[in-house]
Amino acid sequence: MEEFALIFGYIYQYLDNIGFLILAASGLIIIFGMMGVINMAHGELMMIGAYITAFTYYAGVPAPIAILLAGVGAGIAGIILERLVIRFFYKQLLSSLVVTWGLSLMFSQGFLLIFGPSILNIPTPFGNFPIDEQTFGIYRLVLFGISMAMIAGVWAVFTFTRFGTHARATMEDPEMADALGVNTRHVYALTFGLGSALGGIAGGMFALTATISPFFGINYTPLAFITVVVGGGANVITGLLASVLALAGSQTLVNNLVNVYVGYLGMMGTALIILLVLPRGISEYLERRKIRTERASGRE
Repeated sequence: MEEFALIFGYIYQYLDNIGFLILAASGLIIIFGMMGVINMAHGELMMIGAYITAFTYYAGVPAPIAILLAGVGAGIAGIILERLVIRFFYKQLLSSLVVTWGLSLMFSQGFLLIFGPSILNIPTPFGNFPIDEQTFGIYRLVLFGISMAMIAGVWAVFTFTRFGTHARATMEDPEMADALGVNTRHVYALTFGLGSALGGIAGGMFALTATISPFFGINYTPLAFITVVVGGGANVITGLLASVLALAGSQTLVNNLVNVYVGYLGMMGTALIILLVLPRGISEYLERRKIRTERASGRE
């Protein structure tokens, strides 16, 4: 039983780290892959989702509905930001990084002025279950399950819907897509709104495990940013999954060999090594390899 608890503990930590990184980075990588924008205000959109979840929860709304409302609120905020600011910085990585960093500061300081430095908490649901002498939180497994459902939902949207077809065409060649009648401005606005909504949902879910304050997003933006850069923008789903599996694996390994703080350093080191070998991200390498394989099969 003790060995089983030890093995399960490793698996539990790995799944927890995977779920955390996917939830934190999924909205950000969609915006990066589709629009070429590094949104440093992504954490603040998560903060908006966290506050909406807290306020609606304490107003009597059930937690699942409060989290969905957080996604709606953050999505609307994202569309407004895209219309007013972001649309002027498509495919401009450095400019978009600086501008969205400024938006990040404005949001955090604005929430500090409005709500003050007070900290909100929402109780974590579902409780724990024991294995041998260890206990494990059920909600962490719920986070992992929802992160997988989120990835599947995003894949289905971009694969089977009319919007997904237009979005992929806009990602490949916006000028040609516009010439063929695709409303690329509409696609960009909805894409940024979708990425923001996913960030809001993630913030709402993390609100049940962490304290909520005007600086809530600071805890998530760096890790989401690293995950996105390692994954690359050539294929958002493949890149995100590959990046998360690699980074979560290294973090889990080092966590158990040393401690949690060194585990974060191990994850950063893994990201550095991957980017030294694959400077444009994992998905770019996988896409090039796929093309080479298809060409080789065609010659045969």
